[in-house]
Amino acid sequence: MGTPVVPSGPVAPTAGQRPPKYRKPAAGPTVASLQDQARWQQLSDQSLPSAQAAAEKWRTGLAAFVTLATGGLLLKGPAAASDVTTGWLIALTILALGGLLAAIAGLWLALQAAAGTPAKLNLTEVVATYGGVRQFEIACALTASGQLRRAKLLIGASLLLFVAAIGTWWWAPSQPPALISVDTPQGTVCGTLISGSGGAYTVQQPNASSQVRIPVSTATDVRIVASC
Repeated sequence: MGTPVVPSGPVAPTAGQRPPKYRKPAAGPTVASLQDQARWQQLSDQSLPSAQAAAEKWRTGLAAFVTLATGGLLLKGPAAASDVTTGWLIALTILALGGLLAAIAGLWLALQAAAGTPAKLNLTEVVATYGGVRQFEIACALTASGQLRRAKLLIGASLLLFVAAIGTWWWAPSQPPALISVDTPQGTVCGTLISGSGGAYTVQQPNASSQVRIPVSTATDVRIVASC
């Protein structure tokens, strides 16, 4: 925040100029105006503690929102992401990482607004820059309010990204099953490979209720195919 402009005293009229006319107030300050002025002074004096207390409450609430959103991402478990097709997995990764980075930046700003930033200051510098300690506290309160406002915007963006990532994960198509084609003297068997243990291939053919078991010794050729 820049140095406040301190108004100088009344400018003396030059030669040939008439002094400006000043109108006296019609009446003195009322009781209500004096009370308002005193209350305003109290609010100004408490501006920094009030701003930091509000920032602390917002930081706690924003952290709870982020925890809830990330919990939704972890509901299906990280292992379930491997079942998503490559294109959808890239989109999911971008949305999740974008939401995480925005959440970290927002929480960091909220923490700065609540706790302040350590700095080495002395009274002479504060008075020279801000005009007084009271003005310095008001400037710090304005800075904290600005940081909190940016933190809320970032957390809002992160929540939108997390919601988009969760929706993408829930509705993304799964990877198609691996299809195998096994050639035997009796013919070719094509379908989903269920198992390859026990010296035999177990294949689930499309539109078939039962599985076919093919001994490895009878297989003349085994291929991974895109479709049967």
